[in-house]
Amino acid sequence: MNTALLILLLTAVAYGFIIFGKKNTPVVVFGIGAIMFALKLVEGMNVENLSHVVDFNTLGILFGMMIIVGFLKRTGFFQYAALQVMKISRGRFWLMLTLLMSLTAIMSAFLDNLITIILLAPIVFLISDTLNLDPTPLLLLTVFADNIGGSSTLIGSPLNIVLGSASGLSFNEFLVNLGPMAILAFVMTMFIYKKRIGDVGNVKSKLIELAKVDPSKSITDKKLLTRTLYVFLIVIAGLALHDLIDVELALVTVLGAVALLLITGHTFEETAEDVDWNILFLFAGLYAISYALEGIGVTEKLAALFMPLQSKQWLVLLIMVWTGALITPFLSAVPAVLLFAPVIRFLVGHGFTPDLWWAYAIGANLGSNLTSLGAVQNIVGIRLLEKSTGRSLSFGEFMRRAFGVVFPTLLVGSAYVLLLLGR
Repeated sequence: MNTALLILLLTAVAYGFIIFGKKNTPVVVFGIGAIMFALKLVEGMNVENLSHVVDFNTLGILFGMMIIVGFLKRTGFFQYAALQVMKISRGRFWLMLTLLMSLTAIMSAFLDNLITIILLAPIVFLISDTLNLDPTPLLLLTVFADNIGGSSTLIGSPLNIVLGSASGLSFNEFLVNLGPMAILAFVMTMFIYKKRIGDVGNVKSKLIELAKVDPSKSITDKKLLTRTLYVFLIVIAGLALHDLIDVELALVTVLGAVALLLITGHTFEETAEDVDWNILFLFAGLYAISYALEGIGVTEKLAALFMPLQSKQWLVLLIMVWTGALITPFLSAVPAVLLFAPVIRFLVGHGFTPDLWWAYAIGANLGSNLTSLGAVQNIVGIRLLEKSTGRSLSFGEFMRRAFGVVFPTLLVGSAYVLLLLGR
């Protein structure tokens, strides 16, 4: 069989598993990547060249942050923060909801957005149950806030981590270029939801009763929390200063994780459950597939479609926003970006504006809110909704409910790219 045809066939199988959400998808994708290595389907696809095929900087960032966030999760920090928000709001529903969604977005920007959903969704269900509200809109709002918040920093989402590593752009550049857009999208989303949910009636007394829970009781280990927060803040400082101190982003997060393990006396084995091994192996397999596609010229062929537009950079920026917005909801964020990042790298290397990275990031991050398949946390949020409330949310209903939020934010994102980035 022709090598190029075999690679395309294996790629189709891998992405078929991703799109249709099969249980063993990470195993299949990693296995396909391993088969490509075993058959040496393209030049340079061998174990000696592994570091040029798989981006260990991305895997290292994910690995280190997973361990650090795992420690925070054990301390009850997330529940403490959510209960404090409820206490501060003093029974005012919209203030409480705005603060809770702001907390979701901020946590997602600097922590794991999947963990954020897992730990804050039960709080949302408790609120909706207490106030006799439909939990579905509130859960979707939490998912949207989670994805929007994660879009603002390099470590906020796996999508951004891949883009950061592929582009060489710094933590601070991500924050400066994507942070303002994330704030705009968040404000728009809250405004749309205020109109959508409308008047919830007199719920102040119920919220005040709910806020009587002492937040400090949710902290399970104060000493561990203090130590973890110190290490976490040092890691964030290291990420912000990594250009100055000349240390790779992955080393910053991994060293932070190692320091935390040494300080607390825990071992890697004890923290293994905090690491999402499925995600790491999925990434490794996708990197192998992406390298193989690049090797047979798929990247250049896709990039060639943009070459006639080199004199119209503004149009290419717009196309990149909407390309990210349209492929991410159906391929999922990580598989989509690993397919398209080499194309952007090729274009930037051939005279196109580096703002293409930001254009794709904005489109893909906002577009991931459109369907349940757009990001892992979307799927997990739906499963939590079904498990906790017995309500189901189909692919079509998710998309219908999300469209009225995603489309306006993408329009603003397009304007943002043209006016502020494409200047």
